[in-house]
Amino acid sequence: KQWYQRRVRGISVTSVNMSIYVPHTRIADGIVATGSRDATVCVWDWNGRARQITGVDGRHAAPRSILTGHNGQVECVCVSGEQGVVVSAAKDTPILLHRLTGELIRKIRVPSTFSVPGHVLVTRRCEIVAHYTNNSGYLAVFSSSGDLLTSQELQEQVLTMITDQEGDFLVTGGFNLTPTIRSIKSLSPVLRLSPCQSALNCLALTEDQRFLITGLVNGTVNVYPVDFRRIVNA
Repeated sequence: KQWYQRRVRGISVTSVNMSIYVPHTRIADGIVATGSRDATVCVWDWNGRARQITGVDGRHAAPRSILTGHNGQVECVCVSGEQGVVVSAAKDTPILLHRLTGELIRKIRVPSTFSVPGHVLVTRRCEIVAHYTNNSGYLAVFSSSGDLLTSQELQEQVLTMITDQEGDFLVTGGFNLTPTIRSIKSLSPVLRLSPCQSALNCLALTEDQRFLITGLVNGTVNVYPVDFRRIVNA
């Protein structure tokens, strides 16, 4: 909690007249995406110098685009400035792939067993990684054309996940206390790191991809050295 407060100190929080349910940010790309209870996704511009969300005029906060297509509350969203896309998911509906400018690219149909989305991510290769929370949980990888590439039923509840920079690996964490590195191709675990003291609530990788940072439910922050190149060559 104290770490989070230090990170956000000095950043201007903008008030908007909508019910924001889930945010996702790509500060390096200057983009913020938010999902709302009104079934829309808003894409905002982030001004790094002013350290606040700005509008198209550079001053007044207003979304650069509003994405539609869901029938209910948006449960999770991911934005990629590099790929120029936004991925979002709502309960019992397809995953939607939009351009940043608002055009709907594709509706990705998911198996009927995948009903309650928890997380969505998009890799550098524009593969979409989704986590569903019903039953014990499911992971799935879809192509940008909507094909289901691989899926796996989980034996633990996942609370957070991220991909590495190249999109070869998925790191998951949750109530089982252990950060787990998985192959994107198969979703099978390839490396389990030392268990944490409590459940993992958030994950981050440093810019050089050499360290994994875990935020725990009890307020502790752990740092693990990782070497994805060694895993690839193993």
